[in-house]
Formats: sequence, C-alpha cells, structure tokens
Amino acid sequence: MPKARPQQLQRLVVADSFEAAVAGALAAISPSDATRSAYRRDFDLWSEFCGERGVDRIAPLEDAPAAFIEWMKLKGDAPKTRARRMSSLSSIYKELHRRKAVEGGNPFSVDEGPKRERVSVVEPTPIATPDVVRKVLATCDGSLLGVRDSAIIRILWSTGMRRVSLLSMTRERLSPDRDGHIATVVKKGGETQQVLIRGKARAALDRWLDMLTSSGFRTGSIWRDEEAVPITERELNRALEARAERVGVYLTPHMLRVSFLTYNPADLEAKQSAAGHADPTTTQLYDRTAWRGREAFTAMPEIEDL
Repeated sequence: MPKARPQQLQRLVVADSFEAAVAGALAAISPSDATRSAYRRDFDLWSEFCGERGVDRIAPLEDAPAAFIEWMKLKGDAPKTRARRMSSLSSIYKELHRRKAVEGGNPFSVDEGPKRERVSVVEPTPIATPDVVRKVLATCDGSLLGVRDSAIIRILWSTGMRRVSLLSMTRERLSPDRDGHIATVVKKGGETQQVLIRGKARAALDRWLDMLTSSGFRTGSIWRDEEAVPITERELNRALEARAERVGVYLTPHMLRVSFLTYNPADLEAKQSAAGHADPTTTQLYDRTAWRGREAFTAMPEIEDL
C-alpha cells in the first residue's frame, strides 16, 4: 500500500466532526454536483463571516443571520444573491438540525430567522392567458407537428414543467396512473420528480404517442422533429413562438409555467411540490417525503374551462 494512503485515511479520521456533518448534509440535500458546490460556496462565505465576527457556527446567536445579511450588503452583494444564500443556508441548517449536528433550531428559516428581503424582478415573465393559449392551440391541426405541438402546449399548461423537464420525457419513464400518465422527469439541478399528465393533456399526449408508435418509435425521447430527431430547448421555443406569430400573440414555455402557478386553485404546498421548487422559503411547509403534487395536477383546469 502506498505511504500516502494511511495519511489520507488519518486526515479523514481526525477531520472536524462539524465539517463532516456539513459534507453529509450537502450530500443529502442534492445528488447534483453543481447544486452541492453552489451550496458549499454559500456555506463557506457564511463560515468566513463567522470567523471574522467570532460567531459559533454550531450555535449561532439569534441575530447572527441578520448581521450576515448586513455584512453581504457591505460587500456589495445584490438582493437576489443575498436571498439565494439565505435559502441555501436554511436548507443546510435544516439538515444539520435533523442530524443533531447543531444546537437549537434553524437560524436561517423563515419562521426562526430574519425576515426575508423582497427581491424585485425587473422584467417578470408574462402570463399566458387562456385566451392566448386557445388561439395558439387553434393553429395545431392534425399534422405531425400539429399533434405534437398541441400535446406540448397542453402538458406545459397543465403541469407547469420547465423546458428541461419536458424535453427529458421518455417512453421508458412514462407509466400509467388512475388519472392518466405519471412522467418521471429531470428537473433543474439533475434531480427527478414525478409529473401527472391528465385530462385533455393526456388525450393530446396519447395521440402523439400513437403517431410515434406507428412510426416505429416505442422507446426513447418523446418530443421529436419531422426527422425523428429529439428537439432542443431552442427548437421548442421556436415552435411555440412560430405558432403564436400566426395569430398575432406571444407565447413561450415559461409563460405556461407562470400560468400553471397563477390559475391553479390548489393550495401553495401542492403547487410548490408540483413545480419542483427547491428553495426552502417556498418549500418549507410541505413534507419532502410525500408527493403532494397530485393535488395541484388534478386541480388544474383545462384551457376551455376558463
């Protein structure tokens, strides 16, 4: 055995127990390397603040998180950056508390920590109103792309999926459910979530799947172009924008996500779960071990019902 090996093992044995707990918490929060790295950078900045101000990270005083916000302001960090870091630290300390690695509660949570800063959006994504969506759906005829685009629009409307999630749909990860289809999709950050496709969205998807099957495509990516090549995010945007231009309106996939969260009458917990939000300021009220998304998917009205 190389001599360096025992030294590496020794470093692991004598490693700071709190740092080991932090590493374990990050691993539990997300399987995505990118997400864990981002959270780690936020925690390292908090650690820098704690070292500079003499704050105990295991049992920080009640005012420490608020002081951290002011410290970030002095550094010139933007409100959105500060809000993201507070959210990251809330997730980390929630997991550390579960592991009994910290004392007290979660100093960064909405309930126990400082009041969240309001982050204004300069150019918010507009909502796709039912009238706009109905006009665009009217351009979808019985042609190959017409059937495909109709299914895409209705699924985005009824599920609020991001583009990356929609395009991750495959035949293998589509399973039958009493209300329609359950799609296991990949969301931002590399994690997966379940999405319920029901009602007219299910019927539109079934028509498209029948076309794929008749063309010999029983496996793989669901969303394809006329050459049977899986489409990209850019091609998805162009397809919806081109249809919208025909009737003098504007429509993007993200506008349909906003519609899902605006018109859906389900409670906040269900909508947050269905949307796959990871921010603890919006997901703290629901149980992560249970899938609450069904309630939101079931409650979403059809376009024609509004």
